[in-house]
Order: sequence, then C-alpha cells, then structure tokens
Amino acid sequence: MFSKEDYIKYFIQIKNIEKKMRDRFLEYSYKVEDEELRNFFVNLYFQEKAHCKIVDLILKDFGYKEIKDSEKK
Repeated sequence: MFSKEDYIKYFIQIKNIEKKMRDRFLEYSYKVEDEELRNFFVNLYFQEKAHCKIVDLILKDFGYKEIKDSEKK
C-alpha cells in the first residue's frame, strides 16, 4: 500500500521526467532544419508541457507545494 508521501515522491519523479522530455523536444526543434520535423518536435514539446500541468494538479490534490529556489534559504 502506498502512503501519501510515496505518491508525492512518485509524481515528483514523473514531473521531472516530463520536464526533461519537454525541454529535450524543444531543444530538438531548434536543431533540425526540416520544418515538418521541427513542427513534430514542437508538438511533442506542447504535449509534454501539458503533462507537466496534469502532474502539478495531481500533486496539488495530494497537498504538495513546490518550494521555489527563491523561497529556499
């Protein structure tokens, strides 16, 4: 059985993967010359960005609040 903390850790891992893929697809879109392939990567970027938002909502439902670098001491 997973605890609330286990779910939070799991979804933080998922969020990190989604962010990494989002950033990677955006980077790929800048590196290719073919417009069709560029559009493909941009589309994937927006899909991954949407996934990040979904994971944020799930984390919010678990009561997780991300601490931003500016809030860390």
